[in-house]
Amino acid sequence: MPPASERHCATCDRAKVCIGADTTEELDYVSASFVIREYVRPKYACARCQRGVVQAVLPARPIEKGRPGSGLLAHVVSAKYADHLPLYRLEQIFARHGVPVTRRSLSEWNG
Repeated sequence: MPPASERHCATCDRAKVCIGADTTEELDYVSASFVIREYVRPKYACARCQRGVVQAVLPARPIEKGRPGSGLLAHVVSAKYADHLPLYRLEQIFARHGVPVTRRSLSEWNG
């Protein structure tokens, strides 16, 4: 929006009205980011006898007891096979983002 001083007509001393708008698009790139999801599962037990502890089950995971989420696994597999990116380069890219993942782990995730 132009400054208020420019939205007032100096010739007839009236407020200018909006007669249209121009739209400009810009294509930009936001680099990939890593997200840590934390699942909090409260435990419940009898306050008197401390027996019968119950807890909700974890959601289904792509790799049982593994740390990678489905989005990370999909990225690794598509980068390797669709983009022909070697695992050592993925290891370097992840390290630049501050996420040290070994080539061995990447290889096991592909299996």
